[in-house]
Amino acid sequence: MYLRARSHNQRRHRHSLNQLSGVIMDKTKEQLTAEIRYAIRLCQRTARLYRRVQTLGVFFSILGGSAVFSTFTGGMPSWVAVTGGVLLAIAGAALIAIRPADKAALNEADIRRYQALMPTAESMTADQLNTAINDAHRGDAPEIEPLRVVAYNDMLEEINRMDCAINLSTVQRILKAVA
Repeated sequence: MYLRARSHNQRRHRHSLNQLSGVIMDKTKEQLTAEIRYAIRLCQRTARLYRRVQTLGVFFSILGGSAVFSTFTGGMPSWVAVTGGVLLAIAGAALIAIRPADKAALNEADIRRYQALMPTAESMTADQLNTAINDAHRGDAPEIEPLRVVAYNDMLEEINRMDCAINLSTVQRILKAVA
């Protein structure tokens, strides 16, 4: 789990996200549209991360299984079988415990729900849009906390407001590259 003291940028980010997520009651349509864009970006990043975890897990399972199988031919040292067995066990257990494919599918469903809301947002009033966003948030899949800042910066880049971007921590830079 990702725990550490919040820096000034993270506190500023939390305040910005609170503005996007409903702490301020009188939101404009532009703010509500930005909230939809932010939700889409966060779900896209999260789904992409889970799909890549799934791919790596399957790859390591195949690699580990191949290493174990190769010892049956007698041409490989025993440490290859042991290493392959450990790799196979860890990758298999991680895939079962994390279930990244299921989580990616949930996030992709969230993406479709928010993308369907975007075209109708133009014809709605701010109150109607706020209600629709709150309804859409009810079924959201769990989020990966460090991806929130990455998604927030993506949304800012989309609306050409990089002057409001938040500096990324090392973990967030890694997740940005992976997701």
